Amino acid sequence: MSDAQVRVWLRIRRDDRNLSLKEVFDKMEEIRKKAPDEEVYFDGDEFAICSRPHRKAPARPVPHPKPDAPGSKDSARRRGRQTQLT
Repeated sequence: MSDAQVRVWLRIRRDDRNLSLKEVFDKMEEIRKKAPDEEVYFDGDEFAICSRPHRKAPARPVPHPKPDAPGSKDSARRRGRQTQLT
């Protein structure tokens, strides 16, 4: 995702002792209610509450074919024949 899609809601000064962690979380919840279609997070590098559009879920993987039943002709051909030791 590009930086153009990131929205900064609130920058916090690093030396500000007046803002508690609970207030930061409360503000994040408030922003989540205002923008339900966005992912709200605290950016530690920017020291800011930011949001970006939710990421789309990855495409479902294609299931692998089921292995052949033991003893079938195809399984014997793939794995080689076993010999019984006496």
